[in-house]
Amino acid sequence: MLATEPVFMDLTPEMKERLDRFRDEHEGDPVGNVGGRIILEDDRVRLWELVLEPGEASDLHRHEFDYYLIIEGGDLVAGVCPKESGIESFVGVVPEAGNTVAIPKGNLEWAWNVGEKTYREFIVELKNS
Repeated sequence: MLATEPVFMDLTPEMKERLDRFRDEHEGDPVGNVGGRIILEDDRVRLWELVLEPGEASDLHRHEFDYYLIIEGGDLVAGVCPKESGIESFVGVVPEAGNTVAIPKGNLEWAWNVGEKTYREFIVELKNS
């Protein structure tokens, strides 16, 4: 699967309000892990798995390195960014067959499954980037 450009949904006022409410309710969360569990790690890469049921969110996490997300399933996943980041929250649309997306280091966010399907991805963390 080749890396593809993510597809974002146009946020309705209701969805924007929902994302803002989540952000405000979770303000002050500690920074945690980028994924749910580590599958493999060596000197060059760390491979994570992240599974979010509808309504579940990841830890607040910082992308310390460059990453590839290998998205296996789901329908809608939000990236909710803290106010101080200056980055607008967004909702990505997961294609039927999944996709692979390159993520540059630097962002601080929660991944939140705002869809109706289980969201599952593998995260390839490039430790030397």
